[in-house]
Amino acid sequence: MVRKQAAMSKPTESKVESLDMKTAISEKEHVKATGPRNGQGTVCLGPTFTTEDANHVYRKLDWNLMPLIFVSYSLSVLDRSNLGNAKIAGMEDDIDLSGRRYDWLATAFYIAYILSQWTTIGWKAFAPHRWAAITVFLWGFISTIQSACTNWAGLMTCCVLLGIIEAMYGPGVPLYLSYFYPREKLGLRIGISYQALRVPSCLLSIVAWFCLPDSPRTARFLSEREQDIAVALSLRQSGDRETHSLQLKQVLESLFDYTSYPPASMYFGCNVCFASLPLFVPTIISQMGAFTTIQSNGLSAPPYILSWLAIVACAFLPDRVNLRGPFIVCGALIAAVGYIVLATQTTVAARYFGLFLATQVFVSVALILTWVGNTHATDSKRAGAFAILATGGQCGPILGTNIFPDSDKPYYRKGMWISCGACLVVVIMGCCQMVLLWRANRRLDRESQRTGGDLNVNQSDMEYGTDKQFRYIL
Repeated sequence: MVRKQAAMSKPTESKVESLDMKTAISEKEHVKATGPRNGQGTVCLGPTFTTEDANHVYRKLDWNLMPLIFVSYSLSVLDRSNLGNAKIAGMEDDIDLSGRRYDWLATAFYIAYILSQWTTIGWKAFAPHRWAAITVFLWGFISTIQSACTNWAGLMTCCVLLGIIEAMYGPGVPLYLSYFYPREKLGLRIGISYQALRVPSCLLSIVAWFCLPDSPRTARFLSEREQDIAVALSLRQSGDRETHSLQLKQVLESLFDYTSYPPASMYFGCNVCFASLPLFVPTIISQMGAFTTIQSNGLSAPPYILSWLAIVACAFLPDRVNLRGPFIVCGALIAAVGYIVLATQTTVAARYFGLFLATQVFVSVALILTWVGNTHATDSKRAGAFAILATGGQCGPILGTNIFPDSDKPYYRKGMWISCGACLVVVIMGCCQMVLLWRANRRLDRESQRTGGDLNVNQSDMEYGTDKQFRYIL
């Protein structure tokens, strides 16, 4: 049962009626003001439900959404790292990669990736299940063709096409997940989704078309009551998803929002490392002089395993404490120390240990994406913010793929110092963003105090992301 309540009043135990039972506020969780406001300043409340009901819905969403998102996103990450393994496994003998040709393969991929970041809004402009299925099929098809390439020109063409297609998918995953999860539940899911497995992409696209819901209301694996609860939970992160279309005005507003730009600088710094490490870690290990080609490929995995554990831990903890910035800064600082070790040490043990520290920059990558999703009050503004993030941030790989030339082996010190500097950019800009958001929250609190906490906000205010109850997560 959906009830309406005057905006200035607050729900008390005597006023709360469950769909099935009365629930004491002191003992159970109650959804307050999750529905849209109407023009008369009233609030349409969603269903009342217990914490157990909410957790049950979260579990069903996790089991039905996360495996598919996890596997499908991982394919794009693997496509980027495969070149690094193929290089030392004999690709240079089969394809002429003389001069800077190998570096240009990755550079061309990221140029195409950057220029195509605007396609992130497709997750809002079109039905997500169709958008995801088509992009997964296309990159699976191109990846299959890439494996059959016998010359550099063909390989270059495939890299450009993959850059375009992967830009249509990966950057929009956090936006899509925000349709289903509130802000305090989003970090862990994004962290998990950014890990890697490999399955046939073209077959997976068929699964995505039929199984991936567009919104909580269209999730067929949920009952009608569970859909009501899922909608109420998702609207704890305010949004315009009930419009079922992209709101262009809000996208444009995100371009003039100063909070959209520090994350792009942070993402740039992260991606200098994110683009270079998967491509060059096997080569860096092989140049230590103590391992064979097969051993170098095998030893490139353990640093990523530690990074995966750190991402999961640092995705769960920020959700618990409702913070993002400190964890991003901490991950980047650890990575900076790792690059300093790699730049200054010559022993095999010290340099291999430095790789374990350097890969912790991936923790910051996952959390930056979550932070951007938490910083804008509607889905359309988030779509615009993610496009800004990815466009600016993906300039990092253009630098990252060119900082480890063969002439710098075996220690690649120039590349290590550049990567260290990129990590420090993340640290500095992360601290700046925390200060900006903290000051913005104080200003919003003062405005709320002046108006006496007035909740009388009309529908247009909600549509364009000016909900007076919205606060930034630091």
